[in-house]
Amino acid sequence: MKKVKKGFTLAEVLITLGVIGVVAAITIPGLITAYKAHQLKAQFLETYSIVQQVFKQMEADDVSLDPQSYNRDKEEVFYKTFNNYLTGTIDCGTYSAKGLPCYNIHDNKGYKTLNGTTKINTSLFDDGQLVLQDGTLLIFEQPSTGTVQLRIWIFVDLNGYKNPPNILGYDLFTFQFLDGELHTMGDKETTYNDINKYCNENSSNALNGIACAHKAKTETDYFKRIIKKFK
Repeated sequence: MKKVKKGFTLAEVLITLGVIGVVAAITIPGLITAYKAHQLKAQFLETYSIVQQVFKQMEADDVSLDPQSYNRDKEEVFYKTFNNYLTGTIDCGTYSAKGLPCYNIHDNKGYKTLNGTTKINTSLFDDGQLVLQDGTLLIFEQPSTGTVQLRIWIFVDLNGYKNPPNILGYDLFTFQFLDGELHTMGDKETTYNDINKYCNENSSNALNGIACAHKAKTETDYFKRIIKKFK
C-alpha cells in the first residue's frame, strides 16, 4: 500500500495566516499602547521621586526652600542650588545653548498645550534647565521678585525635548513646591487646581494640561487614555 503524505493545502495555510494577521492587528496596538503607558508612568513616578528627594536633602542641609530667598534678576537662581544635589546632569543654562539636549526657547515648535495645537508661552521656561542622566529634562520656573506671586515650579519632560510629542499633560508635567512640600500641579493646594479647566483634552486654555500631573499620579489608566487620544 502507498503511504499518503499528510500536509496543509495552500488554502489552509492562507486561512491560518489570515487569522493570525487579524489577531495580531487586534492585539498588537493594544500591547504597544500598554507598553508606552507603563513606560511613561514609570518615568513620571521615578522623576517625581528624584525631585522629592532633592528637596528633602536640601531641607536636611538647612538650605532655604523659600522662593523669596532666590532672585533670578540677581543671579540667585534656584535651579543652580537644586543642581548641587544631582550628579551627571547637563546644565543648559536659562535659555539653553544651541545643540544641547534641552528646550531652546527660540524654537518655533516649542511645547504645546493638551489640545496639541496651542504653543505655551516661553516665559515659563527661562529660569534654568537640567538634563538628568536618563535624558529626563527638568525646566524651572522662578519668577522675578515683585512681578508675580513667588513660586517654584518644575516642569518635567519625561523623554526630553528632542523626542515628541512635547505636550503638556502627555510627556510634560508640572510640580510645585509649596509650604515645604512637593505637590503635583492640580492638587487642591496648588496654583492651578481646576482639573476640568486645566486638564481637559478639549480645552483651548493657554495653560491646558498644567494640572494633569495630579491626574497622572492618582489615576491608574491616565497614561493609557492620553496615548490613545493622541494616536
